Amino acid sequence: MKKLIKISAAAVAAGVSVMLAGCGGCSGNVKNNALTNSNWYTGTSYKGIQPSFIKDDPKYADCSEKILYDVTFRKSLTPNSSYEVEYTGGSFLTEFYATYYDWNSSLEDYKSDEKELVYCYKTELNIKVQFTIKSSGDKSEVFSDKVVNECYFRAAGKNLQPVYSVQTVKSTTPANYQATSLDNAYFNVDCEYRNYYKKDCSEVTTVTTETGKQPQTETVGLNKINNSVFDNSSLYIAARSMKLSESLSQNISLYSPAAGGVSAYALKGGNVALGDEERKAVSKKLEDAKLYTPVTKDEDGNDVEDKGIESVSVSVSYAGGSLQGTTQTIWYAAIKDADNNQSRATMLKLSVPLSYNLGVLDFNINEIQSTLWNE
Repeated sequence: MKKLIKISAAAVAAGVSVMLAGCGGCSGNVKNNALTNSNWYTGTSYKGIQPSFIKDDPKYADCSEKILYDVTFRKSLTPNSSYEVEYTGGSFLTEFYATYYDWNSSLEDYKSDEKELVYCYKTELNIKVQFTIKSSGDKSEVFSDKVVNECYFRAAGKNLQPVYSVQTVKSTTPANYQATSLDNAYFNVDCEYRNYYKKDCSEVTTVTTETGKQPQTETVGLNKINNSVFDNSSLYIAARSMKLSESLSQNISLYSPAAGGVSAYALKGGNVALGDEERKAVSKKLEDAKLYTPVTKDEDGNDVEDKGIESVSVSVSYAGGSLQGTTQTIWYAAIKDADNNQSRATMLKLSVPLSYNLGVLDFNINEIQSTLWNE
């Protein structure tokens, strides 16, 4: 229980309220494989990695998908009675591209001379947080939290199997539901997790380095996991690869060493719409990036007001038993034509509730800095 609370809070600082991990299609008796598609390409049915996605090629070095999100804080409608938090100055940067992973850089038992073409997904969250005890009015200093994720995984045709990931967390994390002083309101996390997956994805070995302590190594078997498994740090790409519709209902398993290993989560499609103003704002940003074309004429050629980009919401919630946690919601651009997928199922927004009724973090597109090569 303590570990799950810890990772939930640290994950919030990273822009995720749950830590997912996985290796869909790993060897062993996998009973619930998730169908993964390349929804970031113009043609979503392509199962491999497009050559124009490979950042190592100088010709395409500037063709990664790079998006900057603003992170804002909303207080809870039913706030915590004993203390509160205030998050400010938040930004979340994502980058997605293909590269070659050198298996000689893996752990000794996992090494080989192969260089494998894989995807890389990087995220970086920076945000400030301050804690206040309601009864006394005591305020903490303003802490600067930072979480950096870097994850390497295979193509959609191989179920986005994880190869390697590293997460660096520097987070000031809410510690309890009730707090009478600043001493029991929060604790500091300063830790690095390096996750090395065996080539056949049958196990993962994590090297955890916590500030002031000796590194710890742990190996977790993945053969007996019933769901497809994805690495925690690839959650937003894993969800993006699913059948994005209101009918989506898919259980997956996620590996997160900070959460204690592999846990089951449910992805469910929904019809939660973006607000009119945020839909208009995000449509303009996608239009400027050539990811959206406004509809200004009807079938008869008459002028009409563009309704903006359509989206699909996906909720992510814990599905491993009676323990309940927060549920985050992800909005993706809807796929209107699987063979001419202009909007590339771009992640439009995240809404991440914090633990202990402390509020919600919202992630909205600030700038689309670069897009995938048009393949």
